[in-house]
Amino acid sequence: MTKREDGFYFKAKKEGYKSRAAYKLLEIDRKFEILSRAHYILELGSSPGGWTDVLLERNPEFLLCVDLSAKKSDQFPFAIRGDVTKESSWKDIEDFLGGREMDLILSDAMTHTSGQHFRDHAASVDICTSILSHGMRVLRVGGNMMVKQFQGEYTREFIDQFKVYFKRNYTTKPQASRAESSEIYIIFAGLIDHI
Repeated sequence: MTKREDGFYFKAKKEGYKSRAAYKLLEIDRKFEILSRAHYILELGSSPGGWTDVLLERNPEFLLCVDLSAKKSDQFPFAIRGDVTKESSWKDIEDFLGGREMDLILSDAMTHTSGQHFRDHAASVDICTSILSHGMRVLRVGGNMMVKQFQGEYTREFIDQFKVYFKRNYTTKPQASRAESSEIYIIFAGLIDHI
């Protein structure tokens, strides 16, 4: 059995989720209720679709999935191909949203890992910084954001940079995350105002 094929991998296969990531989102929602009252959702780094499966179970009014490998879809759930570190992709996202403000922005986006912790951590911070900086423009006041990051020396600085725009922030590592992984999820709850 490979590292990828553990109990959560087989559970996802059995229960019809596209990936083990579904259990990360389910656990986070049980703890922090980030999906409650989330009717308009932007999901970033949506492939292979484990989170999308969970979100669709909640019957949101609007769901836009963005991923480097996404195939554009004008049918619900909506999808566009995009790189969340690029301004041009955020323009595409904003154009697609057409003025809609999101209740929730979720990101499981991550860089291809190099095996060098500092490099991977720094790259993940860059991704998260781009998502927070751009995402707050399309998030409603009172809305929530959650990003994945490889934890490291810049994590506290990142949280401090953006927590001032939100009422609360939390950091968590779900049980479905691999023990050897440094990944954490950072939640910013209750947007106070747009930047």
